[in-house]
Amino acid sequence: MDFLGWWVGLSPWLRYGVALALLVASIPLWLCGLIRTSMAVGALGMALFFFAGPSESEKRGYHD
Repeated sequence: MDFLGWWVGLSPWLRYGVALALLVASIPLWLCGLIRTSMAVGALGMALFFFAGPSESEKRGYHD
């Protein structure tokens, strides 16, 4: 749970950027034939993208 606490503490732009970078990085891996690696990187990117949105406190205007 420490990772998610750290992840939520970052700016939403940085969180979206890292998630999208991982998703984009999975495409050349897939094209090179590294299917399992591509799927793992893509799954990590999708999971991080899922948690990249602003938290409830950020939506209300509070910033830690």
